[in-house]
Amino acid sequence: MLNKNSIHRPDRQLEKTLISLVYSVVAMSLGVLMLFIFPQYSIYLLILIFMATILSILLAISVLSASENALTYGGFANEILKSHDIIRQIDNNEGYPVIQNLPAKSFFGDDIVLEKIKNSLINEHQNLLNFQRLEHALQNLKSEKVSINLNIEDKSQWYEIWVRPIYLKKSDIFEGDFSLKKIIKETYFLWSLENITAQKNMEQIFENERKKLHDFIHNMPIGLYIANANYELEYVNETFAIQLGQQRESLIGKNLKDLILKDNGILNSQKPSYTGRTVFCNETNENSEMFVVQNNFKDDNKIKIRGLTVKDLQNDKTLLEKLNYGIDEIDWLFNLTPLGILFVDNKKQIVSFNQKASEILEQTEQELTQKTLHDFLQEPTLKLLENIFKQCKNDVNNSEINVIETRLKSDKIVKIHIAPRRRIHCEKTFLDGYTLYLSDTTEEKNLELKYAQAQKMQAMGQLAGGVAHDFNNLLTAMIGFCDLLLQRHGIGDPSFADLNQVRSNAHRAANLVRQLLAFSRKQPLKPKLIDVTESFIELNYLLKRTLGEQISLEFHHGTDLGYIRVDPVQFSQVIVNLVVNAKDAMNGKGTLKISTHTEKLTAPYQFGADTIAKGEFVVINVKDTGCGIAKENLNRIFEPFFSTKENVVGSGTGLGLATVYGIIRQTEGFIKVDSIVGKGTTFSIYLPRFETKDDEGENTISENQVSEQMPILTSSTNPKSQKMILGMNVLKLDRTFKPMSTPDNVKILFAEDEDSVRAFGVRALKKKGFNVVACNCAESAIELLERQEKFDLLVTDMVMPGLSGADLAKVAKKKLPNIKIILASGYSEEIARKELSGSDEFEFIAKPYSLGDLTQKVFNILNNEQKDE
Repeated sequence: MLNKNSIHRPDRQLEKTLISLVYSVVAMSLGVLMLFIFPQYSIYLLILIFMATILSILLAISVLSASENALTYGGFANEILKSHDIIRQIDNNEGYPVIQNLPAKSFFGDDIVLEKIKNSLINEHQNLLNFQRLEHALQNLKSEKVSINLNIEDKSQWYEIWVRPIYLKKSDIFEGDFSLKKIIKETYFLWSLENITAQKNMEQIFENERKKLHDFIHNMPIGLYIANANYELEYVNETFAIQLGQQRESLIGKNLKDLILKDNGILNSQKPSYTGRTVFCNETNENSEMFVVQNNFKDDNKIKIRGLTVKDLQNDKTLLEKLNYGIDEIDWLFNLTPLGILFVDNKKQIVSFNQKASEILEQTEQELTQKTLHDFLQEPTLKLLENIFKQCKNDVNNSEINVIETRLKSDKIVKIHIAPRRRIHCEKTFLDGYTLYLSDTTEEKNLELKYAQAQKMQAMGQLAGGVAHDFNNLLTAMIGFCDLLLQRHGIGDPSFADLNQVRSNAHRAANLVRQLLAFSRKQPLKPKLIDVTESFIELNYLLKRTLGEQISLEFHHGTDLGYIRVDPVQFSQVIVNLVVNAKDAMNGKGTLKISTHTEKLTAPYQFGADTIAKGEFVVINVKDTGCGIAKENLNRIFEPFFSTKENVVGSGTGLGLATVYGIIRQTEGFIKVDSIVGKGTTFSIYLPRFETKDDEGENTISENQVSEQMPILTSSTNPKSQKMILGMNVLKLDRTFKPMSTPDNVKILFAEDEDSVRAFGVRALKKKGFNVVACNCAESAIELLERQEKFDLLVTDMVMPGLSGADLAKVAKKKLPNIKIILASGYSEEIARKELSGSDEFEFIAKPYSLGDLTQKVFNILNNEQKDE
């Protein structure tokens, strides 16, 4: 996202320069025009025209320079904003952000990058050195890449951090004379942060395994040595040194010929291998007969010799026991390592493997010995592996471990580490091949996808909630002003039908906004405890009518279901939406089964990024026999405006399942989906179970909260007295209608930041005889309260710039304890009550509200006050 501060924005600087150029050209044109009108002032006008021309030329040159900067800036902005995997941000030379992608905004917020890193830095020596390297790079305008361990949310996280300077004015840097001060002024810094915690953890595992292997080789009960073609020792292990009674360091560089008492062919360089008994001697001339296996090999195109020595096992029972123990240790280390290990030959035939490899590949030991990599890897991965094998074969000195991540034919995701080419002994022969280390990352990848999807849904919910809030303000003004016009253009007026049509469409738009609010979990709900079985009995007729005659509807209800706490209307909408989707999936024919039962979660359940507390739930399953949902769409079906029925006439808005998702989550439940293409889909709704209905009175809505069901602005509640035309209560708009008596000298403070809503509200209340004072923000309203002005009623919007409506209500209640308060919001009443810490000292009106809704709410609260007196 772009920083709004124009000081740091090259595109804003270009805009200012262009405006100046336009003014200069206009001035020059006016000068030319004045020259014809007032020729007597030609000298002065020519001077003015000349100066304007020079200024225009200079500004045009500046525009060209600024354009280059803006284009460069725009290119960086585009690259950064479309990146979602890596944290990326551009800072100016003062350290403030100019461009941020969403991960950077979430990670840094408004903090300066270096301060955030410093505050999160884990106090380790290498960490401090790497941080100093970053500081040095910024001071000297250099690129730097380091790995740093940070404490993020009380967890150790490794990040690869890369900072590099960016120069927008290249001509100032690379051409002509320049100063460091000028360079710094035109320099921006590009930050890139990538989370490499998983890679570091894997490196640590390999390092630990390498240390274990190194220690094992040095101390195994078998002597090992490596010599060059001249038999000079280049490596010996600790066991070989002990066998000869010497220090390991003293043996390096010695000639093997000096250690052998009698050559039995072991020193014959013409033979590629030797196996037999050999007598070694040491500095004290003590002889030691050992069994030796020796062979030649090439290292960097040079012939080298390696040997394995074992003392006479027949005469050394202690050594035999140690050898058997060492073999057991190797077997234990090989089979119980958390990584799968495969050794494959040049034809990709599996030669040896450990237990973990057979588990990952889901094969028994007998099955796996007959397999090749072609049986498990897909064709693109095999080609990539072939290229790596060729590279290792051509570069024998290459010690790099290649890493690839792929999906097996079994649909598992594995990470494969390919070690350099080596030779092993297998059934009296030697094989060249490659060692592959496998780690199953399927669960890790699935969790990453679920978490990313949950973050996406959360971001879309926040966006939907914000859009719905703005639309509610627009719709409030549209509906309100339509009501005011309908009071002047009554039935029979040529404009009445048109105005009524506008009002009806505004209400349709309000329904769409309510669906968006449902997805964002901010819609107004009226929850109460209901019996699930009774609710489905009431819905039975509606659902059958919805499905039609060719779809069979079956119910299977469990016993002792208890109660669920939901808004009955919204709960019905959830079931109807799922049934309509099932009908479309079955193409008019099939069976729909709705079943209910209870289920107890004994442990918290991870639902996306949310954790559902353990407890008892009522489970509602809606199962169809339709076409099913493709696997690639399962993670997207709850997104707003996503539909699998594209290019289908009458396919709807794509908000059906998004609405279901939002309502269920707002009701503290969750929903799962299982689907098999060609067989059908099952939606499972989990809602918290309540044992009894004792607390229902606390959950029911007061009479003032359902004013929309009452006649508006009437003193009579007799339904027969209402006039309904085109589905609208005409008494709401009757210009001669007399409402309940207006309390004398009632003064209302009306706080609303949206101009159109404020204008409508003030006008509507003044028409009813109230004294109304309007404010466009909470701060202005508080100033009036500070001046000791008396108000009987406060009507305020909940969401305003600066202080919120809830903050204003708290201040008003403190200044005027007897003041009545009405809070207006497109979000739910529960959110408003949370803002006021559960206080009941206010009334709530949901946006968008009509003229009748507003005046009825005001009359109700004021008349209740009079009755109390």
